[in-house]
Amino acid sequence: MSLPPIGLEDAFGIAGIGRWEFSVEARRLVIDEPCRLLFDISEGEMDLQDAVRTRVVAEDRARVFEALDSAVSDGDLYDEVFRITLPSGEQRWIRGVGKYRAQAGQRKVIGVSFDITSEQELLAERELHLAEMNHRIKNLFALVSAMISSAARASETKEEMLDELRGRVTALDRAHSMMLRTDSTQPVALGGLLERVLAPARAEQTILLSGAEVMIPARALTSLALILHEWVTNSAKYGALRSVDGQIKVTWEPYENGVHLTWKEQVPDYDAAAEQGFGSRLILASAMQLRAEKERRYEDGWLIIDMKLPLDGY
Repeated sequence: MSLPPIGLEDAFGIAGIGRWEFSVEARRLVIDEPCRLLFDISEGEMDLQDAVRTRVVAEDRARVFEALDSAVSDGDLYDEVFRITLPSGEQRWIRGVGKYRAQAGQRKVIGVSFDITSEQELLAERELHLAEMNHRIKNLFALVSAMISSAARASETKEEMLDELRGRVTALDRAHSMMLRTDSTQPVALGGLLERVLAPARAEQTILLSGAEVMIPARALTSLALILHEWVTNSAKYGALRSVDGQIKVTWEPYENGVHLTWKEQVPDYDAAAEQGFGSRLILASAMQLRAEKERRYEDGWLIIDMKLPLDGY
């Protein structure tokens, strides 16, 4: 059994392509049914040109109709992308393509219009991702430049400088690897970030992580990862992570527009002077960038770091 043939008019309708014709002398617009559906124009609306004009958003209106006039006066191809707002409030992106024709003393622009909303939304999403990526790359270059300068001043040997830089670049890589596995503009769970930063340094130590689910905005992730990496590095050098029986407890609790993070580690012979240097300056700079409030204290063999991190404004 063969299928009935589909005419050109039916094919246009099935594809959601609306056809239109604009008569220059009469200033009269004629549209087919798919075009009416596209612009949500009822049969009762007699002034089609005015109906279409009012649906085109104000910012695009002059450009769209000036292009139509140019198609008539100069014989240009009409090809415009614009937004329309339907009576329901829904907004769509439309592409209109037309060609000027003069036959038997009549001048017309004959064309088609079709919905490109999904394509425009994908384009807007791509532009957002590109803008986010560019912002992150600029921040990375600035951070790496500052890290190189500070490490060069603080290190006595080339090997020491290389070790300092390698660890911090690795911390950046871990943070960004988490974002690459998901949408790079989406937040990352604080617990997952802590697990990833602690993983390379932990062995048999007791490490407890506890807190409600808190999502860290993508733009705050790099600076926070650097702070956490410094805490881990200091712990491996001077604190709980240098001993197999060391203990670290990290807890966090959300508050309005932020999270209160507490890092507590067992350090029987804590030496505050040992942690002064490039790492401390990097922590301070990163905390300032995050607008975080940080306090550290030593109580009964435990080093405690309290940090309040705002999560709004990102």
